[in-house]
Amino acid sequence: MKTYRSDSGNPDRNRLFVGVAEYDVATDGETLIAYGLGACVGVLLYDPARVGGLAHAMLPRQTDDVSTSEAKFVESAVEALLRDVVAAGATIGRLEGYIAGGAEVFDLHELPSDVIERNVAVAREIAVHLFDADADPTVLRHPDGTEGEGR
Repeated sequence: MKTYRSDSGNPDRNRLFVGVAEYDVATDGETLIAYGLGACVGVLLYDPARVGGLAHAMLPRQTDDVSTSEAKFVESAVEALLRDVVAAGATIGRLEGYIAGGAEVFDLHELPSDVIERNVAVAREIAVHLFDADADPTVLRHPDGTEGEGR
């Protein structure tokens, strides 16, 4: 995992930059940042006790046996993120989940035509399973699917 940590001049604030096919966990005083999600999906798990994690996943599910970064795929990224967030002190019952990205910002001919929709669908499916069968996870996505949004 190539997560970059930087000090913005404030010793109490550590910025953790999460790249494509990566994830990281932060605790009190640290900020997780993922730039340029685009078609990728950012999944955030957050415990109000100030422990959280962010995954920047590219594809919905692994389809072959080739060993690769577990953060490359939404499904395995969320599993790894959940495991590591709990190991860092989060409590499953307090976790909040957020999904961002899944936007069609470029004409991506090399990607399967439905990969963006599948990324979001898998993230939603996992979030509903983790949190509550009746939950409607927050998906931060522009209604026409051409821009990602965040808050």
